[in-house]
Amino acid sequence: MTRINREPSNWMTMLIFGVAATLAVATANVAYACPPGGEHGMQRMADDLKLSDQQRQQFKSIHNESRAAGKAMHEAMQLNRDALQKLDPGAKDYSRQVGRLAAEKAELVKQMVIQRSEVRARIHAMLTPEQREKAAAFKRDFRKDGKDRHERGGPDGERWRDR
Repeated sequence: MTRINREPSNWMTMLIFGVAATLAVATANVAYACPPGGEHGMQRMADDLKLSDQQRQQFKSIHNESRAAGKAMHEAMQLNRDALQKLDPGAKDYSRQVGRLAAEKAELVKQMVIQRSEVRARIHAMLTPEQREKAAAFKRDFRKDGKDRHERGGPDGERWRDR
C-alpha cells in the first residue's frame, strides 16, 4: 500500500501548486478579453478591424464595464489568496479551511470565465461578418506567431542555450 506523506510542507507545496495552476488558467483567460498592449492594443485592434464610430463607442463601453467587473473579481481573488496564506497549517481544522477557500477560489475562477466569455460574445455580436472573419484571422495568426516564437526560443530566434 502506498503511504501518503501528510507532512505540512508537502501539503503546502501541493496547495501552492494548485493555486498557481488555477491562477495560470485565470490569467490565460484574461488575455483574450484584454488584448495585448492595453488601451493601445485595443485602439490598434479597432483600427485593424475598421470599426465604425458607433462600434468603437460600443467596444469602449463593453471594455469599461468588463474592467469594473474584472477589478472586483481580482480583489476578491486577492482576498482569497491572502486568507489562504494566513492559514495555520498546524490548526485542527486546517484541511476544512483550505477546502472552503479552494471552493471559493474555484467559484471565483468560474465567474471570471463566464464574465470573460460574455464579453467575448458581446464584442462578437457587434462585429459585422467581415470583421468577425478578420478578427478570427488575427487570433489564428497571433497564436501561430506565438507558437513559432516559442519553437525558435524567443523573438529573435535564439535559444536560451545558445546565448
